Amino acid sequence: MGDIEVEFEEEQEENEIAQGKFGKIKQKYILIVAGVISGLIIASVIVVASTSSSPPTNTNEEGDPRTPPKQDSPFRESSKEKPNILLILADDLGAGDIPFYFNSSLVAMPNLQKLADKGLRFTNAHATPLCAPSRYSLLSGNYPHRGEEKSGTWFFNDDHGNQFRGNQKSIAELLQQNGYHTSMFGKWHLGGSVPLVSPGKSNLTLIVTDDNHDWSQAFIQGPHEIGFDKSLVTAAGIQHPPYAFFRNGFLDSPREETVYWEAYSEHDMPFGTSIIGKDGGEGKNDWDSTAYNMIIANETIAFIDKHLDERPEDPFFVYAALGAVHIPHSPPDYASDGTKIKGSYPSSHLDMVHEVDKIVGTLIDSIEERMLSRDTIIIFTSDNGGLGKSKKFGHDASGPLRGYKGQVYEGGTRVPMLVRWDGEFPAGEVIEGLVGINDLYATIADITKVSIPNESAEDSISFKSYLELSTEEEIRKYLPTWKYTFSKPQHSLRSKDYKLIHKPHDDTIEFYDLKNDIGETMDLSDVMRHGDVMTEMYEELVRLGPCARDENGFVDIRYKSICNSQLNFHSATDFP
Repeated sequence: MGDIEVEFEEEQEENEIAQGKFGKIKQKYILIVAGVISGLIIASVIVVASTSSSPPTNTNEEGDPRTPPKQDSPFRESSKEKPNILLILADDLGAGDIPFYFNSSLVAMPNLQKLADKGLRFTNAHATPLCAPSRYSLLSGNYPHRGEEKSGTWFFNDDHGNQFRGNQKSIAELLQQNGYHTSMFGKWHLGGSVPLVSPGKSNLTLIVTDDNHDWSQAFIQGPHEIGFDKSLVTAAGIQHPPYAFFRNGFLDSPREETVYWEAYSEHDMPFGTSIIGKDGGEGKNDWDSTAYNMIIANETIAFIDKHLDERPEDPFFVYAALGAVHIPHSPPDYASDGTKIKGSYPSSHLDMVHEVDKIVGTLIDSIEERMLSRDTIIIFTSDNGGLGKSKKFGHDASGPLRGYKGQVYEGGTRVPMLVRWDGEFPAGEVIEGLVGINDLYATIADITKVSIPNESAEDSISFKSYLELSTEEEIRKYLPTWKYTFSKPQHSLRSKDYKLIHKPHDDTIEFYDLKNDIGETMDLSDVMRHGDVMTEMYEELVRLGPCARDENGFVDIRYKSICNSQLNFHSATDFP
């Protein structure tokens, strides 16, 4: 089998940045700001540093310096039924990036190892192969096609707002309605709309400074409208404008201090070299991609402390959506505890993998230091498979799996998943059962004894029995995956031992025996003895996806071209 071609040109362009092709470009100011000081404020949650080697300290919501103290928390009597939940989502981190999955990683990850040792490690967990669709699936419990856009809603838009449709409730909203104090920090990537002064179209080029954009209001259909009480997010992580944070939906930086950040530019900031990738655009004048994950950790800790002060008898739900290890790879010089990050490994990609472990360690410490380990479920996973960026150094984010992010092969969809709850879930166990990140919704609802409303989490199955080691039966017979983004959609269906892939753009079927060929090197679609299995799996792929016909015989109009190919291709008798 030849080398897998990674389909994202943005990755190639980021490599050029790393090689110094574009050099350092000074930022261009949209609005002139008088008296720019040398010590830029990194964010409302970071203390100004005098040198690039000083790590940021934690701050509270108002921006004051704060080192979270160790403190006792009263054990809530109801915590077994309503535990706190800390959900940590990495970005573009493959299972092979973590040493204890495939032994294909160059990066030591002691904090994730600790999480696995004290919890359960899932070896057959899957997401979609792309970012935005996975984030919708995670929070909605649905397959991506049930959202507003078939390929996910990635950015601000004038058409439909966020990705949730109709009466769908996010897991945050469900928990909020059942007494949880909810929050989200980090990468949003679920859409929304710009508030306007007068009716019309938003200006996505001058998204902050356009006079018709009313940033005295929260952006429309943001985190606050799907159940998050508190939030600090960027619309699209570190890779796309606006390069600014939104607190509870409101722009969190002075509009008059907005600058235009040129594409392919690097900037010396207090905590490292901040990088703007291929998408230049407006943002805050002290934007620093290197501080992004530390900000998320600081905000999470500040929220937990404030929660313990103000609502100690209520459970909390925190969704911490990291920016690592997505491009542009811009690791900070140091972690918040002073540990060296940048330059620790042969590539900036690997330094970012290193930072993920440090951030996870910071968040775990915040739970343990507050004596919340028996009250809190900690969940760690990723939005899709990893990147092939450091393979030349002997590190493979996919391990023995075929493919990377953007592909429905195992390397693009299989993700790490770790779950810990001291005193309730067993420690050090490995779960081989097939699960999707969309199954976390039903699992959390099951654990917290919350009923899922109609039209929500239609594709989520609880794996609580796995967490309790109370069954050896598979909770899922099949798990489908779809990739609709860009020009070549792909669909796949996993069973315990087999995988079927359909590529509508060229009407081809692939079929793999994963039990004997985990690397998907031998396509068995032409082998006679697999005909019955292939037929059943193909029919199930159609049934579970958007091409299933309604009671009137119609399919979702949004998927007409894909469904025409899928439904007309290969009747049962066509298979060998």
